[in-house]
Amino acid sequence: MHEHASAARRVQWPERRGDVLNALQALADREYQEQHWRSGHGWPDLTAAVHWLIDDTFIDQAGARSLIPQLFRDEQEADHVQLVVNALLRVLDDLGPTAPDHAYLDHPAWITVLHAADAALQGLSPAKENP
Repeated sequence: MHEHASAARRVQWPERRGDVLNALQALADREYQEQHWRSGHGWPDLTAAVHWLIDDTFIDQAGARSLIPQLFRDEQEADHVQLVVNALLRVLDDLGPTAPDHAYLDHPAWITVLHAADAALQGLSPAKENP
């Protein structure tokens, strides 16, 4: 029974989930952003984080819950990530896709992206990953 419950919680695309986790980590780390994104140096950059989280997953079109069990184990994980995507899209919609990275970091709603990404990262923590 325990093994069955564990198997039911596994995601189908662990590599893609890793990309989402990397994006969340970058989006949650203000110190990293200030040090690397403002200077234009560092990987992943903001563009990569947006691609991993939005462009590669289509969460903006289908919603994060549509990716259970491919990327997320349950509704709680999906809902955490959906909040990040929603916050990030608000900033992207305001500034457009070609603004310099510092403009996103200086946007008044960027703090919402930071907090949502941190909460999502905690909700999808590696301690809860597939065995």
